[in-house]
Amino acid sequence: LCGIHALLKNDIRISCSKDDWVFQDMDILKEVISPAIKMSLKLNQDHQLDADQYEDLSYLHESITAALTEVVVAHEGDPIWRRSILNNHNSLLTLRHIMDDTNDDYQFFSLNKRFLSFRIVKVNRECVRGQWAGQQQELIFLRITNPERGSIQQAKQALRNMINS
Repeated sequence: LCGIHALLKNDIRISCSKDDWVFQDMDILKEVISPAIKMSLKLNQDHQLDADQYEDLSYLHESITAALTEVVVAHEGDPIWRRSILNNHNSLLTLRHIMDDTNDDYQFFSLNKRFLSFRIVKVNRECVRGQWAGQQQELIFLRITNPERGSIQQAKQALRNMINS
C-alpha cells in the first residue's frame, strides 16, 4: 500500500533503472497509470464490501462506468480533493497513511454526501461551563485520560437534560 499511496499523491520515484521508461512519456503516467491506480482502489473497496457482485462482468463494467463519473479518488492534499468538496461532489475516496508511535497503517476513507436532518437548540451558558468543568476535573485533577471516562459516557444524557431544562 505504500507504493499505491505514493502514486495517489503523485509522488513518483523509480527504484529500478528498468523503470526509467515512465519518465520518457509523462502523459502515460497521468492519463493511464494514475487513473488505473485510482480505479483499482475504488474497485478494491467495493469488492471488500460485496465480493459476489463482481463475478458478473456486466456489473463490473457498470460499476467502472459509474465510478468514472460519480467518484473522486484523490489524496487529501490534492487540489482536486479540495475542489471536489467545495463543488459538493457526491462521493470521495482516499487512502490515508496513519503513523504514530505504535501504528503504521493505511486506511481507506470514503465520504458520501447525504441528507441529514437535525435541530438547533440553544443551551444555557452555565450548563455548558458546568459540563466542561466536570471534564477538566477528570482530566487534570483525577488524571483520567481514558476516552471512555464517565463525562464522555454521560455526555448525551447531560446534554438532553440541559436542553429539556
